[in-house]
Amino acid sequence: MLVATAACGSESEPAAAPPGEAASVADSLPAADPEHNAADVDFLQLMIDHHQQGLALTGLADERTLREEVQLLAAAIDTTQRDEVTIMTSWLESWDQPTTLDHDSHPDHGHHAHHGGLPATGPEEIEALRTASDADFEQMFLVLLTGHQNSAVELAGIAADGVNPQTQDLAQRIEQSRADQVAHLLRLVGG
Repeated sequence: MLVATAACGSESEPAAAPPGEAASVADSLPAADPEHNAADVDFLQLMIDHHQQGLALTGLADERTLREEVQLLAAAIDTTQRDEVTIMTSWLESWDQPTTLDHDSHPDHGHHAHHGGLPATGPEEIEALRTASDADFEQMFLVLLTGHQNSAVELAGIAADGVNPQTQDLAQRIEQSRADQVAHLLRLVGG
């Protein structure tokens, strides 16, 4: 059975969606408190950039024939990340902060060098996946998505130095849901 964890839910547990459906978070999370610091802004900007890379990956899954379980998980991840981008963008805008990374001041953003060198899913990886043969696509997709979601777990740690409670809550939810997704993806890679 497929369970996709989204970034919303009760205080103690992330929400579980029915197989193939992701719970919507856009209407569930409150507006962010005005108090924030550079760590809150960095986390949101980096996570938006990271999610956009993930959306490029999950978008490719729509174009290929995959096992149903893989297709459902990709669709759930896509929906969740779109909702989270909407939320994170609204918080940054409410703080009058840019919603995108300043690539001029962070020229190596592809590896998030200013935050521990965490790898990103770059254009080269996405293009290699896009041009992969049908026989190789699913395995390659699963491996790339596993690494990508694992780096989201690591990126969530940036919010620890933040002061905004909603940002910290979102980071904890992302950390937990992506760790659950990584475990599920690893099972799919092996099977």
